[in-house]
Amino acid sequence: MRNTHKPLMHVTLLLAEHCSAASATMAAELLAAANAFSTSDQPPFQVTAASLTGQPVRSTGTQTLHADTALSNIRQTDLVIIPGFLFTLREAMPAFAPYRTWLRKQHRQGATIATLCTATFLLAESGLLDGLRATTHWAFASLFARQYPQVHLDCQQILCEDNRLVTSGGASAGMDVMLHLIRRFASLALAQQCSRYLLIDHTRHEQTPYVLWSMPKSHGDVEILRVQNWLDTHFAEPILIDDLAQQFGFGVRNFKRRFKDATGYTPLAYLQTLRLEKAKHLLESTRMALDRITFAVGYEDSNSFRRLFQNRVGLQPAAYRRKFQLAPP
Repeated sequence: MRNTHKPLMHVTLLLAEHCSAASATMAAELLAAANAFSTSDQPPFQVTAASLTGQPVRSTGTQTLHADTALSNIRQTDLVIIPGFLFTLREAMPAFAPYRTWLRKQHRQGATIATLCTATFLLAESGLLDGLRATTHWAFASLFARQYPQVHLDCQQILCEDNRLVTSGGASAGMDVMLHLIRRFASLALAQQCSRYLLIDHTRHEQTPYVLWSMPKSHGDVEILRVQNWLDTHFAEPILIDDLAQQFGFGVRNFKRRFKDATGYTPLAYLQTLRLEKAKHLLESTRMALDRITFAVGYEDSNSFRRLFQNRVGLQPAAYRRKFQLAPP
């Protein structure tokens, strides 16, 4: 008779100072669920929680996470999972360098390394992501791009995998990563069972619909700020960029250059994004028909607006409303 016994996969849950307790606990509990639901001869995952020194680490708020051992005691592992940081990222970043040697060694020995949310920063600090594709939480994309310009950042994606390095965007995207890992290292059926029992939506691919646009106004260019403030209240009017420049006393070329330097957007892209944010708000908070919303944010053709919305947000307006409407109609 053929032996169907599968060896345990060793997983290291890396607990860094200031990591999110919710992120760490979610990863551990999903692996525990996979072990509980598994019908194999033995559970597929053997999990060891490890900190740099083996001592407990301070987590989000006042919580303490206890480690089973020090990283140096783990000579070889199959999978490394690094919980995210989110609100504590800036506090945690100065202490990322000491993980570099251990992470590079484990990857060289064949381990897959997966990060949850902003733990992509810790992995990038090791240099392993240089020249590769990765994602992280959209709110930290600019900081990441400045800190690690050698990484090909794609913050539209919920999940990226490149050369056995798995990265994710957003705290809840950690669930997507865990299902991906269970599917990859155990089975599709087991991942689907975990998804059904734990009510996890495993059909998301992009984080673009979740992005909240923060208008860049702290750039110090007072004259460009005047234009932005005017656009805030006049965005629904017919606006030609050349006329806008003249209205505020700019030459057209100078206006486009200064606007891009100050905000990071061309004037046209800025206006489109502003209108899309207004449309998202109306879709979330009202029952207005799309034709009315289209007109209310400065467009005339609802079909063209629908295509623009799909391209920029990643969902059709109707799908966006179903997903994000604040109260049922």
